Amino acid sequence: MLAMNKWHSLAFLCGIFFVYTVDRALLGLLAIPIQNETGVSDLQFGILNSVVFWTYALAVPFAGLVGDRYDKRKIIGVAALSWSVMAALAGFAGGFWSLLLLVSVAITLPQTFYGPSANALIAKEHVGTRAVALSIHQAAYYIGWFASGGVAAAALSILGSWRGAYISFGMFGLAIGLAFLLWTRKRTCDGLDEKPGNIAAASGVVRSFRAFFCCPSALLAASGYVAMVFAAFGYTAWGPKFVAVKFGVSPAVAGTGVMFWHFAAAFASILVAGTIADRFVRRWPRFRLALQVSALVAATPVLAVFGMASALPAVWVAAGVYGLLRGTFESCQYASLFDVIPPDCRAGAVGFLNVVAGLVGSMAPILIGWLSERFGVHGMEVGFAALGGSLAMAALLMLGSLLFTFNRDRIKEVLNG
Repeated sequence: MLAMNKWHSLAFLCGIFFVYTVDRALLGLLAIPIQNETGVSDLQFGILNSVVFWTYALAVPFAGLVGDRYDKRKIIGVAALSWSVMAALAGFAGGFWSLLLLVSVAITLPQTFYGPSANALIAKEHVGTRAVALSIHQAAYYIGWFASGGVAAAALSILGSWRGAYISFGMFGLAIGLAFLLWTRKRTCDGLDEKPGNIAAASGVVRSFRAFFCCPSALLAASGYVAMVFAAFGYTAWGPKFVAVKFGVSPAVAGTGVMFWHFAAAFASILVAGTIADRFVRRWPRFRLALQVSALVAATPVLAVFGMASALPAVWVAAGVYGLLRGTFESCQYASLFDVIPPDCRAGAVGFLNVVAGLVGSMAPILIGWLSERFGVHGMEVGFAALGGSLAMAALLMLGSLLFTFNRDRIKEVLNG
């Protein structure tokens, strides 16, 4: 029964993460109709995307510490209900400031509470199957991104407005969030959950801080995650508009292509890579790091090709290959961090990790927006090549953990099924 329950829990989390992702993706996918209707400039639009990440970065340390202290399932359910209400209200935004308040802040703030609690909960329930479980969860993120292109296209085609996408998906999120809370209550009543006194005894701010910032291997592992977030933020914020403008295709075609080819490939690779990682890490504990470093090195030129390619088919190929390598990297992004973080500090560590990632990653949309206003399409091309360069620098840093610090910092746990 217990083994089945942890997979039931994972299935619910995947559904919530799917909703989370579509709500996050809609801003970039609907850039052209939003800008046309509201008059938001490219630089302002870059700021809208960056404020999403600043909000996340400022709130997520608190969210991580809350996740280490209180019932993670209740945190997740309430957060899902909250951001879904805000997503529905975003459909009524009228200009830059209302978009800033509703989309960049009000949707993002409750979303910050999801990641730390969800990933720590999965890591606690899965030890021997950790990379597989976290990979399945991350796959839901990818499904959300490539499905979001179809959601945006359908909203524009059927509903005739970008507003309908926000309203309809906000209502869908309310339904799944409520279902999760009801299921959590039933588990508690049936005695299947942990007793309240055992739900993540508080490790304290100082302990969580030290577990992350005073561990060299954790910081080096974080560098790869930060670079991948930087590249991903730039890609999802500007990829659809870049392709539409450069190749003269509709926003629906550009958005669907940019998201589908990339995230479909990432979805396929993360499941395979996660399974492989869980198998080989038993014999070689540094295997996850080696896999991640290889993915970062290979992805570096691919983003340059995405920006500089002169034919649309080459762009789709680059988007797909980048997706394959991103999925390979992200199959281990939390598992490799948790290899060197004690169990009672993991939600807090995810919070601190996302502070750094959010602050650094938030600069990518502004960078590309500024390059676009100053140099046009060529500026965007240079911007995507710069995203690839960030991955190369991170690969060098992660190599330091692989070669020098990981064996000393590794947390040994008893493997389960």
